[in-house]
Amino acid sequence: MEGKGNDGKGDTPERDLWRTKQELFDSLDKQYNFTFDCCANEENKKCVNFTSDFLSRQKDYLEDDICWMNPPFSKSNQMFEHFFNVVSKGVAIFRCDNMETKVWQDIILKNAEWVFIPKGRVSYTPFEVGNMRDGNGTRFPSALIGIGVDVPKEFQGRILLINKEVKSGCDANDDGIPPNNKLLGILPNEL
Repeated sequence: MEGKGNDGKGDTPERDLWRTKQELFDSLDKQYNFTFDCCANEENKKCVNFTSDFLSRQKDYLEDDICWMNPPFSKSNQMFEHFFNVVSKGVAIFRCDNMETKVWQDIILKNAEWVFIPKGRVSYTPFEVGNMRDGNGTRFPSALIGIGVDVPKEFQGRILLINKEVKSGCDANDDGIPPNNKLLGILPNEL
Protein backbone atom coordinates (compact mmCIF):
# COMPACT_ATOMS: atom_id res chain seq x y z
CA MET A 1 0.00 0.00 0.00
CA GLU A 2 2.95 2.27 -0.50
CA GLY A 3 2.01 5.87 -1.26
CA LYS A 4 -1.47 5.41 0.18
CA GLY A 5 -0.73 6.77 3.64
CA ASN A 6 -0.36 3.32 5.23
CA ASP A 7 2.39 0.95 4.20
CA GLY A 8 1.64 -1.47 7.03
CA LYS A 9 4.14 0.18 9.37
CA GLY A 10 3.09 2.70 11.95
CA ASP A 11 6.58 3.76 12.89
CA THR A 12 7.45 5.81 9.82
CA PRO A 13 9.32 9.07 10.54
CA GLU A 14 7.20 10.87 7.90
CA ARG A 15 4.28 10.66 10.34
CA ASP A 16 6.22 11.97 13.34
CA LEU A 17 5.08 15.57 12.84
CA TRP A 18 1.37 14.88 12.38
CA ARG A 19 -0.51 17.20 14.70
CA THR A 20 -3.63 16.54 16.71
CA LYS A 21 -6.52 18.49 15.22
CA GLN A 22 -7.08 21.61 17.32
CA GLU A 23 -10.83 20.93 17.62
CA LEU A 24 -10.20 17.49 19.11
CA PHE A 25 -7.60 18.81 21.52
CA ASP A 26 -9.82 21.72 22.59
CA SER A 27 -12.70 19.35 23.37
CA LEU A 28 -10.42 17.15 25.47
CA ASP A 29 -8.78 20.15 27.11
CA LYS A 30 -12.18 21.37 28.37
CA GLN A 31 -12.39 18.22 30.48
CA TYR A 32 -8.76 17.67 31.41
CA ASN A 33 -7.17 21.15 31.47
CA PHE A 34 -3.85 19.88 30.11
CA THR A 35 -0.76 21.64 31.42
CA PHE A 36 2.05 19.88 29.54
CA ASP A 37 2.50 18.61 25.97
CA CYS A 38 4.95 15.70 26.06
CA CYS A 39 5.92 15.53 22.37
CA ALA A 40 5.84 18.93 20.75
CA ASN A 41 7.85 21.68 19.19
CA GLU A 42 7.15 25.40 18.93
CA GLU A 43 5.01 24.88 15.79
CA ASN A 44 2.75 22.04 16.96
CA LYS A 45 2.53 22.53 20.74
CA LYS A 46 -0.90 22.23 22.33
CA CYS A 47 0.07 23.55 25.79
CA VAL A 48 2.10 26.53 26.99
CA ASN A 49 4.48 24.06 28.66
CA PHE A 50 5.90 21.49 26.24
CA THR A 51 9.04 19.61 25.32
CA SER A 52 10.63 18.18 22.20
CA ASP A 53 12.88 16.06 24.44
CA PHE A 54 10.33 14.14 26.51
CA LEU A 55 12.66 11.20 27.19
CA SER A 56 14.85 13.47 29.32
CA ARG A 57 11.97 14.51 31.64
CA GLN A 58 11.82 12.95 35.09
CA LYS A 59 8.77 12.04 37.17
CA ASP A 60 9.31 14.85 39.70
CA TYR A 61 9.32 17.39 36.85
CA LEU A 62 5.81 16.31 35.78
CA GLU A 63 4.22 15.30 39.09
CA ASP A 64 1.77 18.24 39.18
CA ASP A 65 0.99 18.27 35.45
CA ILE A 66 -1.88 16.82 33.46
CA CYS A 67 -0.09 15.67 30.34
CA TRP A 68 -1.07 15.35 26.70
CA MET A 69 0.91 13.11 24.34
CA ASN A 70 0.67 12.52 20.61
CA PRO A 71 3.94 10.57 20.25
CA PRO A 72 6.11 10.44 17.15
CA PHE A 73 5.20 7.15 15.44
CA SER A 74 8.83 6.20 14.90
CA LYS A 75 9.52 6.33 18.65
CA SER A 76 6.19 5.12 20.05
CA ASN A 77 7.60 2.26 22.15
CA GLN A 78 10.12 4.52 23.90
CA MET A 79 7.61 7.33 24.32
CA PHE A 80 4.89 5.15 25.86
CA GLU A 81 7.34 3.40 28.19
CA HIS A 82 8.51 6.81 29.40
CA PHE A 83 4.96 8.21 29.54
CA PHE A 84 3.85 5.48 31.95
CA ASN A 85 7.04 5.84 34.02
CA VAL A 86 6.92 9.61 34.55
CA VAL A 87 3.30 10.76 34.05
CA SER A 88 0.80 10.45 36.91
CA LYS A 89 -2.13 12.07 35.09
CA GLY A 90 -2.55 12.27 31.36
CA VAL A 91 -4.05 11.27 28.04
CA ALA A 92 -2.27 10.06 24.92
CA ILE A 93 -3.53 9.43 21.40
CA PHE A 94 -2.26 6.59 19.23
CA ARG A 95 -3.27 4.37 16.35
CA CYS A 96 -5.14 1.23 17.41
CA ASP A 97 -5.23 -0.85 14.26
CA ASN A 98 -2.36 -3.08 15.38
CA MET A 99 -3.20 -3.88 18.99
CA GLU A 100 -1.24 -7.12 18.81
CA THR A 101 2.05 -5.21 18.60
CA LYS A 102 4.61 -4.80 21.38
CA VAL A 103 3.66 -1.19 22.08
CA TRP A 104 0.06 -2.25 22.79
CA GLN A 105 0.60 -5.65 24.42
CA ASP A 106 3.70 -4.97 26.49
CA ILE A 107 3.35 -1.28 27.24
CA ILE A 108 -0.06 0.37 26.76
CA LEU A 109 -2.38 -2.45 27.89
CA LYS A 110 -0.16 -3.23 30.88
CA ASN A 111 -0.02 0.36 32.12
CA ALA A 112 -3.08 2.31 30.98
CA GLU A 113 -6.17 2.62 33.15
CA TRP A 114 -8.46 2.95 30.16
CA VAL A 115 -8.47 2.97 26.37
CA PHE A 116 -11.19 4.94 24.57
CA ILE A 117 -11.89 4.29 20.89
CA PRO A 118 -13.83 7.25 19.50
CA LYS A 119 -16.61 6.72 17.00
CA GLY A 120 -15.33 7.79 13.58
CA ARG A 121 -11.82 8.39 12.33
CA VAL A 122 -9.51 10.99 13.77
CA SER A 123 -7.69 13.18 11.28
CA TYR A 124 -4.38 14.89 11.87
CA THR A 125 -2.70 18.03 10.48
CA PRO A 126 -0.59 18.49 8.47
CA PHE A 127 -1.71 15.31 6.82
CA GLU A 128 -0.36 14.73 3.36
CA VAL A 129 0.94 11.26 2.63
CA GLY A 130 0.44 9.93 -0.86
CA ASN A 131 -2.99 11.00 -2.05
CA MET A 132 -4.54 11.46 1.42
CA ARG A 133 -5.03 15.02 2.55
CA ASP A 134 -6.08 16.88 5.67
CA GLY A 135 -9.71 16.38 6.51
CA ASN A 136 -10.10 12.89 5.02
CA GLY A 137 -9.35 11.05 8.24
CA THR A 138 -6.70 8.39 8.50
CA ARG A 139 -6.47 4.89 7.14
CA PHE A 140 -6.31 3.59 10.71
CA PRO A 141 -8.40 4.08 13.84
CA SER A 142 -7.05 6.02 16.80
CA ALA A 143 -7.50 5.52 20.52
CA LEU A 144 -7.23 7.79 23.53
CA ILE A 145 -5.25 6.24 26.35
CA GLY A 146 -5.56 7.45 29.93
CA ILE A 147 -3.83 7.24 33.26
CA GLY A 148 -4.89 8.98 36.48
CA VAL A 149 -7.85 10.76 34.81
CA ASP A 150 -11.49 9.92 34.01
CA VAL A 151 -12.56 8.62 30.60
CA PRO A 152 -13.62 11.27 28.05
CA LYS A 153 -17.14 12.51 28.72
CA GLU A 154 -18.03 14.48 25.58
CA PHE A 155 -17.31 11.85 22.95
CA GLN A 156 -19.11 8.82 21.59
CA GLY A 157 -17.17 5.61 21.37
CA ARG A 158 -16.13 2.45 23.17
CA ILE A 159 -14.23 2.15 26.45
CA LEU A 160 -11.90 -0.58 27.58
CA LEU A 161 -11.16 -0.39 31.31
CA ILE A 162 -7.94 -2.01 32.40
CA ASN A 163 -7.48 -3.48 35.85
CA LYS A 164 -10.53 -1.67 37.25
CA GLU A 165 -13.27 -3.13 39.36
CA VAL A 166 -16.83 -2.29 38.38
CA LYS A 167 -19.60 -2.75 40.93
CA SER A 168 -22.10 -5.31 39.72
CA GLY A 169 -25.72 -4.28 39.34
CA CYS A 170 -25.12 -0.53 39.33
CA ASP A 171 -25.65 2.16 36.73
CA ALA A 172 -22.74 2.78 34.38
CA ASN A 173 -22.76 6.38 35.57
CA ASP A 174 -21.86 5.19 39.08
CA ASP A 175 -18.58 3.95 37.62
CA GLY A 176 -17.71 7.09 35.69
CA ILE A 177 -18.70 5.82 32.26
CA PRO A 178 -20.60 8.49 30.34
CA PRO A 179 -24.09 7.35 29.24
CA ASN A 180 -23.35 7.88 25.51
CA ASN A 181 -20.54 5.28 25.59
CA LYS A 182 -20.38 1.52 25.80
CA LEU A 183 -18.07 -0.47 28.00
CA LEU A 184 -16.19 -3.00 25.86
CA GLY A 185 -14.82 -4.88 28.81
CA ILE A 186 -12.51 -4.91 31.76
CA LEU A 187 -9.06 -6.41 31.37
CA PRO A 188 -6.98 -7.59 34.27
CA ASN A 189 -3.41 -6.28 34.13
CA GLU A 190 -2.18 -9.82 33.50
CA LEU A 191 -4.04 -12.41 31.47
